Amino acid sequence: MSNDGDSGGGKGRIVGGRYRLVERIGSGGMGTVWRAVDELVGREVAVKQPRLPGDPEDESHQRAAHRLYREARAAARVDHPSAVTIHDVVAEEEDGLPWIVMELVRGESLHEVLQRGPLEPAESARIGLAVLGALRAAHSVGIVHRDVKPANVLLGPHHRVVLTDFGIAHIQGEESLTVSGEFIGSLEFIAPERMSGRGGPAGPASDLWSLGVLLYAAVEGWSPFRRTTLESTLAAILAADTPEPKQAGPLGPLVVRLLDKEPERRPGAAEVAVALEAVAEGWPVPGPSGVGEQDASGLRELAEDTGTIGLGMAVRPPDPTPEPPAPETPVSASALTTPAPAPETTAAPKPASKPKRRFLRRPAIAALLAAVLVGGIWLGTSTYLTETESGSAAELTPRHSPDTPTPTPTPTPTPTPTASWTTHREPAMNATLALPAAYKETAREGSADDPPRFVVYDLDDTIQLRLTQWDKAPRSPMAQAQAAQDTWGSRNADASTQKTRTSFHGYEAALADTTYDWDGRPTRVMQLMIRTPDSRMYELRVDMPKGTADEKKGTAVFKSARGRLEIGNDTSDGSG
Repeated sequence: MSNDGDSGGGKGRIVGGRYRLVERIGSGGMGTVWRAVDELVGREVAVKQPRLPGDPEDESHQRAAHRLYREARAAARVDHPSAVTIHDVVAEEEDGLPWIVMELVRGESLHEVLQRGPLEPAESARIGLAVLGALRAAHSVGIVHRDVKPANVLLGPHHRVVLTDFGIAHIQGEESLTVSGEFIGSLEFIAPERMSGRGGPAGPASDLWSLGVLLYAAVEGWSPFRRTTLESTLAAILAADTPEPKQAGPLGPLVVRLLDKEPERRPGAAEVAVALEAVAEGWPVPGPSGVGEQDASGLRELAEDTGTIGLGMAVRPPDPTPEPPAPETPVSASALTTPAPAPETTAAPKPASKPKRRFLRRPAIAALLAAVLVGGIWLGTSTYLTETESGSAAELTPRHSPDTPTPTPTPTPTPTPTASWTTHREPAMNATLALPAAYKETAREGSADDPPRFVVYDLDDTIQLRLTQWDKAPRSPMAQAQAAQDTWGSRNADASTQKTRTSFHGYEAALADTTYDWDGRPTRVMQLMIRTPDSRMYELRVDMPKGTADEKKGTAVFKSARGRLEIGNDTSDGSG
């Protein structure tokens, strides 16, 4: 069996004596999903082929195999029209791993829909009501989903809404399949109590928090906790105030209550259902009927919230006057395609004097990040894919979001003859990036199967440099600059962008220079878009505070990094 998920290795293979693999429709961290035909009954299905690293005798390999079995058992126990249907689980003799056979939902994910813009409150409430129904069905049989996010919500024909990916669900009565220090879930959608240990065991209220984040993203077009780095995302979830939704309309009060950091203060599932139905149908929304309605009586096994880092000793309550986090750029497919700043979270009260713009970095959050990185994250990389109505494949996992794990960086910085600059070779991008030695890598995402690729470097949380590479340019450089201008303008009314057609080493290129003011902190973003003759696209980008000495530094770094940037044209291997 081919475990690398290549395009042709398993086509035509018969799995379990009846499921013929027809077409690979995508892959994720723990497997490849195929469109297949059940030759016994003549229907199309989705078959998830497991992909597990390491030696089968290793404990980590066995634990991951248990997760796959558990995914099928969890989903099969949930009886609801909005929960994905599991048809079969086939253990192949070749490797003993379970191949999961499920319904093939034709359509697209909520994540994909949101790439085109936010939804109206009524439509968001309709989708949320269906997801809530699946969650209530899961909770009634002792299951907490733990990975509710737009990528796991499929929108099929006839207005059908399907919640998928129970691969990290916790099941009552199951033994713990994780080890101390291992974290499970998609970070920006995870409830704060699952990371800090506050509020007791994580149960149904944690899923409702995730539903609240999903609803926020649906009506606003962005997640309120998405940040560039793990550390800043953790800080936003644990300490930052949630920005008030501006486009939620009658859905706003419910979303705010769902995102209360104390689980006992969130509304119960029954009250949430009443409010969502009212918004979806255009009825008056009843006022709060009470809190603390979550019933976790059937979830005793959650007392330790298996699979969650115990961080109570590392995390302390936020300072009485926390410093607002900077308006960082979201690490999302939409942000990489049409760059835009992540809206600033609101913190109160503000200091009398404006502090230096920087990312939220408290010692406690730094300790938390260290615990996460040292402990070894498993950030819910299990993927479901569907086929679009037109027949094209559609991956249902965010391609760059903090809800995927940060890969271990492979390039090794090599000092240049000039001691103050460091050359970073990026073989996967077929590029070489040079920047001052003080800049440290803070994020890395993407692969040949999950483009685009990008790497982020920071200087003291004030200046951020990012290099992004697409195997196939989404548009021309000037069109990309125009898309960036349109996005900045749609997110911030006072944004101003200048774009210029240029060239780079003979390649077609464009420059974009944007300024915007978010919550009194002016920011400048400089971008260079390059398209090579083989249709690849590169973006060099620097974000910096405007009107300070750091703006001069950031401008100089952009110009120098641009002058030192090297990109190749060897595409013979098809992966860069």
